[in-house]
Amino acid sequence: MRPVRALALSPVPEEGAGCRFRVSQYIPYLEARGIRVTVRPFFTPEFFRIVYQTGAHFRKSYLFALQTLARLRLLAQRTDYDLFFVYREAFPIGPPVIELALSRVKGRALVYDFDDAIFLTNSSDANKLVGILKYPQKVSQIIRGSARVVAGNTYLADYARRYNEAVIVIPTCVDTTKFVPRPGRHGDNREGRPTVGWIGSHSTAKYLRSLLPVLERVAGRHRFQLYVVGSLAPLHARGFEVTQAQWDLEREVEDFRCCDVGVYPLWDDDWSRGKCGFKAIQFMACGVPVVASAVGVNREIIQDGVNGFLAATEEDWMEKLGWLLSDSSLREKLGRAGRETIVERYSLAVHAPTMATVFRSALEAA
Repeated sequence: MRPVRALALSPVPEEGAGCRFRVSQYIPYLEARGIRVTVRPFFTPEFFRIVYQTGAHFRKSYLFALQTLARLRLLAQRTDYDLFFVYREAFPIGPPVIELALSRVKGRALVYDFDDAIFLTNSSDANKLVGILKYPQKVSQIIRGSARVVAGNTYLADYARRYNEAVIVIPTCVDTTKFVPRPGRHGDNREGRPTVGWIGSHSTAKYLRSLLPVLERVAGRHRFQLYVVGSLAPLHARGFEVTQAQWDLEREVEDFRCCDVGVYPLWDDDWSRGKCGFKAIQFMACGVPVVASAVGVNREIIQDGVNGFLAATEEDWMEKLGWLLSDSSLREKLGRAGRETIVERYSLAVHAPTMATVFRSALEAA
């Protein structure tokens, strides 16, 4: 039997977590079951490196034009594929012209996947003009035209079901054979200071900055150092050392493994409720105990005091960080329980069969 030919469209390349964990990590499993996947991101690696930086407008415009032509060429080749898998959006601005064209190819199926509340207005400070050209209302239009819709959490799924009944929740998961605890990880560093880790991006650094006053208060009672990955904007804090590192794909797993405590702060708003708790999932997969804001899906992933901690107030953050920083056995206990949670509920091994079923059922519907 001829393999199913699937075209996966993503706004970001492999360097973007969404493409790696919502698309690419499923490919070996899908191909072993007769679904051959071709991935075509909009942003090239070069473009992705500069897109969120301020300035470089001419270079960005040139690369944008090149990638627009590449997308149009793909559209002309749409009959070469049996199924289309769109992660978030096929084109970063304007209405869903490409998605709707793909959804109307006779005998083909469109599967749509989203893992953020991208139906809300949200844009990067570095690209305000592009933000104006965003078209968040296209999400509902794409959902209507899809044979199947995959949502990263129940909040997103509830939104999608307003426009399409064929919705399934697949959380952002990890390969737990790669994200594993570091042997002997719970020993403090040479100075006897546990490492508190935050890993994110330029766009999520605002959550960390809002937590700094709390961390300064914690530092008045407990010694620790803060390790920040993914945001190089200078952080000014008193009472503890801050080390900031550029995100690097080759170092991704080790950056999580080298921490003693992970923090995952969010604000209690609709955008945060659309998040899939993925940084908490990555920390937990590596056996690192997490303190996370008691917002959205975090309350499903974490059982407070069992496999991590939830914090709703500044006092919660101070108390629970204090417990972990002062008790290595508690860190080990919660880290082990967190790892078990991810293996059982948020691992690639658990969810890859579901993704394959979604693809097959979409083709049957077409």
